[in-house]
Amino acid sequence: MKPSFHAWPDHLAEQYERKGYWQPLTLGQHVHAWAASFSSRIALVDGAQRMSYAELDARIDRLAAGFHALGLAAGERVLVQLPNSIGFVTACFALFRLGVVPVLAMPAQRTAEIDALCQLAEPVAYLLPDRFLGFDYRQMAEQVAARHPALRLLIVDGAPGGGHLTLEGIERPAARVFTGPSHRDVALLLQSGGTTGTPKLIPRTHADYAYAARASAEICGIGPDSVTLAALPLAHNFPLCCPGLLGTLGQGGRVVLARTPGFDEAFPLIAIEGVTHTALVPALARLWASARTWNQENLSSLALLQIGGARLEPTAAADIRTALGCPIQQVFGMAEGLLCYTRLDDPDNVTLATQGRPLSPDDEVRIVDTEGREVTSGETGELLTRGPYTIRGYFRAEEVNATAFTPDGFFRSGDLVRRTTDGNLVVEGRVKDQINRGGEKIAAAEIEQHLRAHPAVRDAAVVAVPDPRLGERSCAVLIAPEDPPDLDRLHAFLRDRGLPRHKWPDQITFARSWPLTAIGKIDKKQLARQALIRQSDEPRPYLEMEVALAGDPLELAARIAANDPAEALMIYERGGEWSIGVGRAAEILADADGVVVRKGDGVRRWDGPNLAALMTEALSALPFSGWRAYGTAQFELARRFQDLPLATDAAPLLHMVLPESEIRLSQGRALLRGLDQPTLDALTRQLKAIERVAAPHRPAAARIEVAEVETAEAEPYRRRVAAAVTEIHQGHYQKVILSRRVELATPPDLIASYLVARRANTPARSFLLRRDDFAAIGFSPETVVEVAADGAVSTQPLAGTRAMGGNQAEEDRLRAELLSDAKEIAEHAVSVKLACEELNSVCVPGSVQVCDFMSVCRRGSVQHLGSRVAGRLAAGRTAWDAFAVLFPAVTASGIPKRPAIEAIGRHEPGPRGLYSGCVMIADADGSLDAALVLRTVYRRGERAWLQAGAGLVALSTPEREFRETCEKLNSVSPHLIAAAPAEEDDHALEEARA
Repeated sequence: MKPSFHAWPDHLAEQYERKGYWQPLTLGQHVHAWAASFSSRIALVDGAQRMSYAELDARIDRLAAGFHALGLAAGERVLVQLPNSIGFVTACFALFRLGVVPVLAMPAQRTAEIDALCQLAEPVAYLLPDRFLGFDYRQMAEQVAARHPALRLLIVDGAPGGGHLTLEGIERPAARVFTGPSHRDVALLLQSGGTTGTPKLIPRTHADYAYAARASAEICGIGPDSVTLAALPLAHNFPLCCPGLLGTLGQGGRVVLARTPGFDEAFPLIAIEGVTHTALVPALARLWASARTWNQENLSSLALLQIGGARLEPTAAADIRTALGCPIQQVFGMAEGLLCYTRLDDPDNVTLATQGRPLSPDDEVRIVDTEGREVTSGETGELLTRGPYTIRGYFRAEEVNATAFTPDGFFRSGDLVRRTTDGNLVVEGRVKDQINRGGEKIAAAEIEQHLRAHPAVRDAAVVAVPDPRLGERSCAVLIAPEDPPDLDRLHAFLRDRGLPRHKWPDQITFARSWPLTAIGKIDKKQLARQALIRQSDEPRPYLEMEVALAGDPLELAARIAANDPAEALMIYERGGEWSIGVGRAAEILADADGVVVRKGDGVRRWDGPNLAALMTEALSALPFSGWRAYGTAQFELARRFQDLPLATDAAPLLHMVLPESEIRLSQGRALLRGLDQPTLDALTRQLKAIERVAAPHRPAAARIEVAEVETAEAEPYRRRVAAAVTEIHQGHYQKVILSRRVELATPPDLIASYLVARRANTPARSFLLRRDDFAAIGFSPETVVEVAADGAVSTQPLAGTRAMGGNQAEEDRLRAELLSDAKEIAEHAVSVKLACEELNSVCVPGSVQVCDFMSVCRRGSVQHLGSRVAGRLAAGRTAWDAFAVLFPAVTASGIPKRPAIEAIGRHEPGPRGLYSGCVMIADADGSLDAALVLRTVYRRGERAWLQAGAGLVALSTPEREFRETCEKLNSVSPHLIAAAPAEEDDHALEEARA
């Protein structure tokens, strides 16, 4: 059996005890002492739950008794994969009391890494959440347990189900009769950053870990009045012990537990709880600082922001300090032990430009060259260290230990540092081949091993590329001559192999062969330079040419669409102009985790929770200038914005396309745009040919009868309405829009139908979309958001509907009925109120106003109550911020949005897709125009359908809402044109194409 733990030599352990570094208490016993000293003080805040020190101690006792009753014994290991929560804290301390060793796993880790941890540590139990950030941990745990016989218990911190034990359910009356561990025993196993396929586990003892936390608290000024925000996952050493959770509790302070480290969650917690201390990695610190350009939360309580995990440049450190208005402390350390801090009274040249000096007087630091010789002062070398809290060996890893530790007990950190004349360290890089992605150290060798398993990949190299947001991003360089995978396919492959999301490459490029160094190794520095160059080409401008136009823009737009065989084409009508984007010069796609940019064979990815920031960054990285992007947003994007679970196989939630060529048609003129002169010349010839050839005479085409408008899903829809109205009366939400789908027996000719239906409708926007095997035409009654280049922003909620009627008298009667209907007026008023609230969150205070209230808008065969709410974007906010707060349209989802979107998911039979999502155009100058997708015909392959919904409030009735869907469907269904027989193809268009 491999040795599990390399203890400090006895003479050193006794020395550390004599000096008071190591105390004769276990971590579990420390809580007893804290509870005796700080009994009624609040120890933990987790959402609405607040737990005192006495309550914390009591719950730990009950859990310890429960674990003991389940047969867990001292020395056994338990895998703990929980987000920041009271469950995480109490479970770990209960295990500490028994001498059972927690193996801490990050919430983001997935099957491959959990399997590797189980293989090495052989845990007997696995503590997990039921769901976190949309991921189902139960299913993964069951699969892992089936492969590891030692893993006999799955314990869920969450709702009961699936036959699993729950953390709350295992509690037993407190009984302190079991024998606890020694303070010199292993307390927990941490993971080392940058692990390869087999992880390295770091055994920390009760005594050394408690000392590190206590000494860190003293250096950082933690006291009884301190409030520490645990923003980073507590499974990291940094927020757990530096001083973090343990250091704060040891001083009688309060720890506030955040589920995620984003500023959208953290800033309100700081303001409400009076947070004084928190810790971040540099990438997150930069995002927090950036958010302060518009976020006005009161952060004045912050006394110290710790930044560690990767090097922070002096200018960035200064900018972060200024933006957040609090002192910063640089922290450099490792889960293996050594911690370096700048001190609170250090001058700026130390705080901003170094990573500090060691925590303990007994920390020993050597800086050596590649031959193991100490370098002279100021020179860079590898850091070696040993001391009272630096381990002497990894857990069950003798081969690694032989090279990672010197014979006299120094740990080879792999960090390249230099020491300043005043004794502070400056981190210069890594000896090993790692990517430091946002503070997460990722071993290139591990990713390369997985990539080489892909059937199309002959060889792979992964390199770090500088990134302004993450510090470093990962780029996979592949030799794949036969069928090179794109980034999406590669990500799907890695996901299926159980690799966690943060280890998937952010960028992908291809090579025919490897550049080699003088000694025949792959020259990764050259690969990284090439990857960077491919992302930093000079932007290509769109060339423009204006020509006179004699024909009808609508007719010409439709004929251009019929004439052009491109698989990606979109027409977007706005204010008398028909913009037509053809082809794909680049694509931007958003999914549940982030944003991908595709251009040719190059792919780059950004991940994070803030889609608005990711879209802004991705679009700014495009190698084009003066662009216009044409795009769509699926309704299910709302589930991402509302942090609701998404289907794993969901289509891209947001899909923007930069066209290869573009034509903008208006009365009397056409603007032609392309990326090179030959493209402009071809557009000119195409437009002249289409104008020159008269519109062909074609016999009146047959219209498709859609009798199913009055019958499709009629009874199921009425039942869904009744169920939702009941939920409204029960207080679940105020309003929800439920829809029904009408399948078409005969797929229509979409271009001919677009012409006919557009002439019969008066939409706010119209569009024609063709993308691969999907197509749609639509006549949007309202915009979700309109943003001008100068920051003026508005939205146009329409709510309340009546048919137009067959004549003027009937139209007037129905209009009067609409304006006096209490249900319709209430539905409209709450929609306008929410639009104001949403815009207020991103606009200059006081700028939001209702410009037009409850006018009647005519939209084809129906009329609506319509209003316009407008404002001006606050400094630092972009059009994508406005889009994020307004999407989905309140008039197509409900109020409040989150429970309404949940209700739609429960009551409707499947995903909506594009229905009630958006079509949009976005320009390089920052403007954005997004139209609500209603009154639309959809086609995929040979299948076609319509869809319409009605807004339900407390006064709704199933019959009236069903009738409203019929009225809306009838604004489109009478205008559907059957496809012409093949022999009646448009020969004139064929001539134009030639």
